[in-house]
Amino acid sequence: MLHAVKQDALQQLRTANWTAEFTGAKMLAAVFRTDLGVLGQILPRPLRPPANPLALAFVVHYPQTSFGTVYNEAALFVQADYQGRSGMYCLSMPVDDDMARAGGREVFGYPKKMAETISLETIGSNVIGSAVRKGAEIIRIEVEPNTAEGFEKLAMTGAPEPNGARSFEVTAFMFKYFTALSMRGFDYLPRLVAEPIVLRPRRDVLFGDETATLTSSPFDPLREVPVVEMVTCAYGLFDNTMLPGKVVGRVWNPIAFAKHAFFKVDVAPVKLGYVETSEETGARE
Repeated sequence: MLHAVKQDALQQLRTANWTAEFTGAKMLAAVFRTDLGVLGQILPRPLRPPANPLALAFVVHYPQTSFGTVYNEAALFVQADYQGRSGMYCLSMPVDDDMARAGGREVFGYPKKMAETISLETIGSNVIGSAVRKGAEIIRIEVEPNTAEGFEKLAMTGAPEPNGARSFEVTAFMFKYFTALSMRGFDYLPRLVAEPIVLRPRRDVLFGDETATLTSSPFDPLREVPVVEMVTCAYGLFDNTMLPGKVVGRVWNPIAFAKHAFFKVDVAPVKLGYVETSEETGARE
């Protein structure tokens, strides 16, 4: 296909605006306090746990994007600090579209995996968001949105714009790496990526204090992040912008980092014997 692309088209690609716009995203987000000691264990160095350990789980439907993909997504982030910069480290991000998964993993380092179902449902006055992988509902958020107050709690590590506009910027931290062909180690030292994300909740976003449930499976041990105290839940439409990311650090001890890389792949639980292979299942039957 590239041989058929004209020179002027290639030039347009080189000079294109590579920010990603998400218009009218229907999002259910839950902010909660978690355990500081747990964050100290699960945050890869050079990230450090914050003084106030917050976490963010969300389920979202993207009906319109600037890169032409319509999809659903869920995620779990935990608060982290890097050299005085506060942000949110992405632990898990199930999606239901292969191109959304490929772009997020290969460009930015998001730990995206394909999910079986990601849904947002309204049942009576309640809104329920759910993400299911490998037969397990790993993320579930339930809220009865009933108040317009709660924007400051949602902003967390971001800060509202000086002019009072209801928008804020949050830094997402990810690690970008590729496993070596030998399956022992990495092709290069994993890179710490910082990506600014601007979130613009519309005026009709409502808030409530309800529940977020994280469940573990052999492939997605999300329950290791305990929900100690709910801070707020938000539901409504958002217009968000992903700005270009930047490599801000390196992992100088890849052996210590290796355990954190398991969040991005499903093969480790099989190799460690937590899950039967298809051959073992057939032999047992």
